[in-house]
Amino acid sequence: MTALLAGLIGNHAAGIVGRVLGFIVPVPLILVLAALAWAHFDKTSAVRSAVNDRVKEMVAGAEIAALEAQLAAQRDIAARLDEVSTEAQRRLSAAVDAQLSLAMRLQAAEAKNGDLNDELDDLLSRPVDRGCAVDADLLGRLRGR
Repeated sequence: MTALLAGLIGNHAAGIVGRVLGFIVPVPLILVLAALAWAHFDKTSAVRSAVNDRVKEMVAGAEIAALEAQLAAQRDIAARLDEVSTEAQRRLSAAVDAQLSLAMRLQAAEAKNGDLNDELDDLLSRPVDRGCAVDADLLGRLRGR
């Protein structure tokens, strides 16, 4: 590589570039190896283990709190559904009572109507008395109608 550079830029410049590249290329390789060693030793360290355990505890605590909140919400929903069900049952009972009362009043009204129709038929079946007379004024009003 130095010979290629020497042909392009000259011997002295090629020597300087070769030394710089010889120093720069190993530096990233050393940094990569150092990072890998750090990651390996960091996984086995007590501090890292303690941090991981604490994170697990915090996550578990948050999950427990979320489940407790969900359970409380479900209890509230169940209580409200019970209230709604009780109110619906009360309204249904009131509607049934009202319908029964209406049916009984309708039956009583139909019975009274039947009795009145029978009485009317009885009155219409009797002949009118010959002595029954209407005065001229009333007769005129009846005809004018």
